Amino acid sequence: MAAGLNKYVRFSKTMNSLTQVEIEYYRDAFKFFDRDKKGYITADDFDKALRRMGNSIPTEEEVQNLLKEYDINGDGKVTFEEMVVMTVKRKQNEDEDPENRKLFDKFDSNKDGYLNREELVEVLAQLGPRLSSTDVEEILRDYDENHDGLIQFSEFEKMLIQ
Repeated sequence: MAAGLNKYVRFSKTMNSLTQVEIEYYRDAFKFFDRDKKGYITADDFDKALRRMGNSIPTEEEVQNLLKEYDINGDGKVTFEEMVVMTVKRKQNEDEDPENRKLFDKFDSNKDGYLNREELVEVLAQLGPRLSSTDVEEILRDYDENHDGLIQFSEFEKMLIQ
């Protein structure tokens, strides 16, 4: 149950990070492949959807790994919610700097894909002098673009650049 809950939280956070236009784009792509309106697409259709949405061509192994990691209910079918999380995650992985990802993962102690306040304090302590709680709150305000109280990888990269 905890793994399913973690995947649901991941979906909620992913959806909150998207604009309405992006959500509609994914919804249209999903509807295109869910022609019989069952509410899910097959793994083969998901592979086709990834290609249609401009992602690099996935290998069969990559599609299976994505399904294994993001299939919330484990039924081997891809719901709209599961497709969005998988597609966004895959695109983020293509765009990211591997060294920054290693650093982010090092501090993501609970491995949920986000840095909470405590993990952020640890990052900041490692990168420079200890900051006050006011400084940490200011950093959260400046870099937490979707205001969920967490730093996702893209926000972390922006933090490193400045």
